[in-house]
Amino acid sequence: MPLVVIGWLQRAAALREAATSLTPVMNRTQFFHLVRRWLVVIACLAAPHLAHANCTATPAMPILQTLDSMAVAVNLTVGSTIPGTVRSYQFSGSCANVAPWVVPGAPIISCYYGSGTEVMPGVYSTGVAGVGIRLRNAAGQPVTNASTIWCDTRSANLGYLNADMTYSVSVTIEFVKTGPIASGSLDPSQTIFGFGVYNGSRDGALGGAGNNYIGISGTIATREISCHVLSPTTVSLPAISARTLATQGSGGNTPFAIQLNCNSAAIVGITLDGAAGTPVMSAPAGILGLSNAGTAGAASGAGVQIMNASGTAPVPLQVRNAMGSIQANVPATYRFGARYASLGGTPSPGTVTSSMVFTLDYQ
Repeated sequence: MPLVVIGWLQRAAALREAATSLTPVMNRTQFFHLVRRWLVVIACLAAPHLAHANCTATPAMPILQTLDSMAVAVNLTVGSTIPGTVRSYQFSGSCANVAPWVVPGAPIISCYYGSGTEVMPGVYSTGVAGVGIRLRNAAGQPVTNASTIWCDTRSANLGYLNADMTYSVSVTIEFVKTGPIASGSLDPSQTIFGFGVYNGSRDGALGGAGNNYIGISGTIATREISCHVLSPTTVSLPAISARTLATQGSGGNTPFAIQLNCNSAAIVGITLDGAAGTPVMSAPAGILGLSNAGTAGAASGAGVQIMNASGTAPVPLQVRNAMGSIQANVPATYRFGARYASLGGTPSPGTVTSSMVFTLDYQ
């Protein structure tokens, strides 16, 4: 359920009380598989269709990733992203012009280089029962039908070569629950995605032939953990002058807390995001927009900013925030603040409503 902020602005007067309700995305009591990973060796793979360094890449390819651990809710829906497993990658470079494929405007794609199978659209096997792997482009599109190094994923391309033959692409790789999860080792021959110019063969391999891939490795062990989450239903922000808000840029910081108690030790992370219908105005600055923007009686020019416990720094949105370790059966309290934030100019009178969701992950 979402966090909701409701308020009202008056000309040169006050932002009336705002109510902020917080509810976790997850159920109050859940069981989790704890998944741990240790580094294993990944062999260098040949890439016969995308390959030598006619295309440079920064950072250098290949990229070998080891995830320290992963938590999977037993009641997590099959097909859902496993919380805490999303990893982002960005790389850029330039290619030599090699007609007819490696030319300005040519699409850059990703293929699933693994030896596994596509177990559901855009999700590929990892060698561990119940765990799949998925790659998304910067627009959030999963790469489907990507098996084999000769794939055609132009419908979910990563971008295009610029006129000067440079490029810059971003992707995310995440793990997905595909069924009941069992212990085991990730198969390094399955958890691999390659990158290059479509149909560019060796000339289009980003980072050079045999190097143009991201591989993920590890060993998975499972155990169950039960966690209980408590959060306030309402956080009321104090009244504040609209003129003061415009002058100072923010105000009315009000503390709130999320409490957590688990039956086993764990490492905790939290991800904050706008609920459906609430825009994120600035993820790095922790600022949410209004979910009622443009409706009758709605205010404008104001948002809600999530702050740390002391109110001295914003809590970024849409990224995992490490919350540290918790001990078994010892309640932990995570403290935050919420305040009004000016979005520029003088806020107009009206109702302020904003919503936020948070997701906890456990390792």
